[in-house]
Amino acid sequence: MVLEKGQIVSQRYKILEIIGKGGMAVVYKANDIKLGRDVTFKVLKSDYIGNEDFINRFSTEARAAAQLAHTNIVNVYDVGNEGDIYYIVMEYIEGYTLKELIYKEAPLDNRLACDIAMQIASGLENAHAHGVIHRDIKPENILLTKTGGKLTAKVTDFGIAKANSIENTQGDYMGSVHYFSPEQAKGDDVDQRSDIYSLGIVLYEMVTGLIPFEGESALDLAMKHIKTPIPDPRNINPKVSPEIIEIIKKACAKEPRNRYQDAREMARALKKAMEIKNKTQITQLKKPVPIADNEDDEDDDSLEIKRRERNVIITAVITGILIILLITIGGSMINNTLYGDTIKVPDFVGMTYEKACNKAERKGLTVERKDVYKADVDAGCVAQQTPEKGERVNPGDVVVLYVSFGAGDIQVPNIVGERKSKGEEILAEMGLTLGNVEYVSSDKPIGEIIGQTPESGEMVSADVKIDVKVSQGAADEEVMVPDLKLKTQEEVSLMLDDLGLNAKFIDGYSDTVPVGSVIDQGIAPETMVAIGSQVTVTISRGVRAESTEITSINVPAIIDIQEPSTAVSVSEAVTNAPEPATAAPADKVVSIPVNPDKSVLTDSNTVKVTAKKNGSEITLKELTLSKEDFPFAVNDTSDGSTEYTVIVNGDIIYSETK
Repeated sequence: MVLEKGQIVSQRYKILEIIGKGGMAVVYKANDIKLGRDVTFKVLKSDYIGNEDFINRFSTEARAAAQLAHTNIVNVYDVGNEGDIYYIVMEYIEGYTLKELIYKEAPLDNRLACDIAMQIASGLENAHAHGVIHRDIKPENILLTKTGGKLTAKVTDFGIAKANSIENTQGDYMGSVHYFSPEQAKGDDVDQRSDIYSLGIVLYEMVTGLIPFEGESALDLAMKHIKTPIPDPRNINPKVSPEIIEIIKKACAKEPRNRYQDAREMARALKKAMEIKNKTQITQLKKPVPIADNEDDEDDDSLEIKRRERNVIITAVITGILIILLITIGGSMINNTLYGDTIKVPDFVGMTYEKACNKAERKGLTVERKDVYKADVDAGCVAQQTPEKGERVNPGDVVVLYVSFGAGDIQVPNIVGERKSKGEEILAEMGLTLGNVEYVSSDKPIGEIIGQTPESGEMVSADVKIDVKVSQGAADEEVMVPDLKLKTQEEVSLMLDDLGLNAKFIDGYSDTVPVGSVIDQGIAPETMVAIGSQVTVTISRGVRAESTEITSINVPAIIDIQEPSTAVSVSEAVTNAPEPATAAPADKVVSIPVNPDKSVLTDSNTVKVTAKKNGSEITLKELTLSKEDFPFAVNDTSDGSTEYTVIVNGDIIYSETK
């Protein structure tokens, strides 16, 4: 659902312009006619308005967020609906997101990173005190604006984040998995300490410019949050202060009890880190104290300094001896003081489930069983555990034991009603994989699984793939193509998949867009397309190796062939392409066509485009493509006569000197 410019909602809010889109909502700048002020007007996407339970939860959480009032929280003014238009009205912020600041200026200096993180923590402290957990802290949800010459951070998207998590949808979590806490990744209950973990990840990104964990899939990323220690930021930025490193390590502890227990505690640590940094700078700026002219006074000062140094050494030696005595004589006492009545978790891996339960019971622990497929672990035995062996927990705490099905048949889980991405994760946990995906018209939300084969409960071997039918909405339904610029390939896959669109990824080169992020997309943002349409996305592979002969320019190498309303011509692609400083004038851009006879094409075709000048030849493009990817064009600039050759499946289909 797209609102028109000038449209008035609820006889009060006049739409001025669209300013952003997310997985769950479209964001507009609007004017509150009643109060005469500009506001941010966020409208829930049509995918979610058919779910009455979701709408009720969404409204409840949004209204809870509206009760928050804090300098570091974007104010929520109103929540309501007009027909199928469900909206949240928020404070309009002139500024930019923290993600934009990180992209342009990271790594941020220690003081700025601490200041921003401390403001976020302050906002979270206020929210947590009112019983509101954000659950989706990430740089995209932090707005930055100048207030009185000072940079102010404001946390936004409280209501949507929590309502979305309750429904287990993926729409607003495209980039969120990079900031998930381990308990979120495991699907466990969360509290304020989950927000603290996410803030720790954000702080890591501010001081390094990178996220700590990358993965090939959402499940891979989730497992890294659960298992992999946070990398040392100094490996990327040696200037990160020791105090900030300790804050990141504590905030990102795998177990919630080992983190800061509330946002105020983390804010205090950040403030202390800033004060230490300031004191260090002041000390470095101090000038040496001038030496007195009187030589006798100077001797007295030296004796006094030596006397103080001797006293310090004596005190240190005595203290060291006392510590050694305490460790030797009172080791058990210290251990009790440190750990109290906590229990050291035993190693259950490899035990039968019954034996593990008996051992846990003797230790005073509670067991929760989860069955998983592990071909290399005997059926009925523990394949893995959480918490891991050696960790300390309180009496009665839950230990999750993952019990193997063994190498035999697997019972197919029920994934009908889940979103496709979630269903894939559920299958992976059972040792199964997704098979054929068929998109069909349905009154169910787009992206929801409405059928599976084999059905749930059937016993299958591990090599059997589960075919699914996924709703693509009504037969004539169209969706809006989102803005994919700077998103990662994984984020794009999830975004388009949940909209019922297909992603086609190709390589591109850029000296400004980070490796792995989107340079360009074949269908422009905000274009309405039919469900099932393919969107070609160019992913940055870094800076192309320089050549003294030919300089390539960054344009989409493949042009989407769409319906007339969404078609993009080669000339448009060249005209709109960013031109590097060294590029030739626009009239020297050459377009090399790749349009072979379809009869010579197979399901998988190798394509190579070369450029030869003055006896030197380079490869402009080398790809493996399907039949549907033709025709397309490769663009290049040259300051002289260049021979271009296109080779498809080993045969030259085009050769021309331009």
